[in-house]
Amino acid sequence: MQTSVIILAAGLGKRMFSSLPKVLVSLCGRPMLFNILDRVSESSPGARVAIVVGHQKELLIEQVKAQKYKNLEIEFIHQAEQKGTGHAVRCAMESEWGKLAVANKENVLVLPGDLPLMTKELILEMSEPLKRGSALKLLTAILPDPQGYGRIIRKSKKGPVLRIVEEKDANAREKLIQEVGLSIYTFQAQFLMNGVAALKNTNAQKEYYLTDLIEMAARKKRTIETLTWECPEDVRGVNNPYELSQASGTLNARIVKAHAMSGVRIVDLNSVRIEPAVRIAPDVTIYPGAMLEGNTVIEAGSVIGANVILKNVKVGARSELKAGTYAEDSIIGADCKLGPYAHLRPESVIGDHTKIGNFVELKKTKIGEHTSVAHLSYLGDAEVGSRVNIGCGFVTCNFDGRVIDGQRKHKTIIEDDVFVGSDCQTVAPLTLKKGSFIASGSTITQSVEEDTLAIARSRQVNKIGYAKKLK
Repeated sequence: MQTSVIILAAGLGKRMFSSLPKVLVSLCGRPMLFNILDRVSESSPGARVAIVVGHQKELLIEQVKAQKYKNLEIEFIHQAEQKGTGHAVRCAMESEWGKLAVANKENVLVLPGDLPLMTKELILEMSEPLKRGSALKLLTAILPDPQGYGRIIRKSKKGPVLRIVEEKDANAREKLIQEVGLSIYTFQAQFLMNGVAALKNTNAQKEYYLTDLIEMAARKKRTIETLTWECPEDVRGVNNPYELSQASGTLNARIVKAHAMSGVRIVDLNSVRIEPAVRIAPDVTIYPGAMLEGNTVIEAGSVIGANVILKNVKVGARSELKAGTYAEDSIIGADCKLGPYAHLRPESVIGDHTKIGNFVELKKTKIGEHTSVAHLSYLGDAEVGSRVNIGCGFVTCNFDGRVIDGQRKHKTIIEDDVFVGSDCQTVAPLTLKKGSFIASGSTITQSVEEDTLAIARSRQVNKIGYAKKLK
């Protein structure tokens, strides 16, 4: 029997103190909703998914569509007023999506959008077909500190479930119960359709609770299956920035462990941060404090030094990024050495066997193979060829306020085999042609021809004995 999925994502999440809808708040670099959709995509390819949206629904819909979950049939159901979980599910079930679930005699898995640590295995187990006659399956856990969760009320200690009581409606005795509901259910579609239509909001919150369907099923003598989950971390809710930080630590630990088990040498498991989409080949070494973000890819044999930060960066094989290097939206070739404290701004491309030394900044610059930019230099909007030497303190002066060919930043082209001495500047736009030599201390304002020596500085004059007059 097919299982379709409802994800509850309409909430504002006031306790998150964010301008974003709660489910779009970032967890390890991605909206927490995407972690849930990833697991559904892995466990239930081809599933029909209804995402109930409300607060800032246009933004949420736009971001989900941009992710292109091609193996899921996603529909968005608008909950105009947020009147509780039962009301959200009723919006879904009263839509054409819900009517089709009933017509197809499907099971419906209901997932909250703020439990981003749920695993593929959890979804697989909850998606198993219900037994004949069952109205629903309920996920529970035994928690030493159950505060904030709905308590499971059973007929006896191990007897059938009678109802779930929300914490705000629980009496003192009920609050001592450690078995809690985890807001994840699988319902028989027809029961769910009828049940949410009959819900009442006679409770402390004046909301329509989905949990009331448990008592409804018990009164009708319908079977209520339970699945007790042994790992509470998998179902940790995120309701405020503190819980977000806790969930981030858990998810990061899982990611780091997976890389370490796949052959990545991570010197300090507790200090490295790696986002979910990062790909790292075996035989890479990562030192403490490194942060690897976005779609970063690191090939085999590379070394990522202490406190290196990479965001959407491709690193070739056997390259070494020394301490404090920062790079984003850039490509680094094989057998390169960067840093310490190199800075690659977006659209920088580094060829193989290249050295980018300490305190070098690149912006929208392409560097050829076997080129050295050793230290204390800035190259912006530049194309640098192969086997070029850039001396200390070199600057491409790429902005003067003019607009040339529609561009406000101007280009410097340095062809192959050029030597640039220390403390030089090039005032763009210009070209240093192949094999040219720029004398130290020069400010170059015109293009330099091939194999030409350019000197652009005042001639030195020594006045013997004159220094005594200045003392």
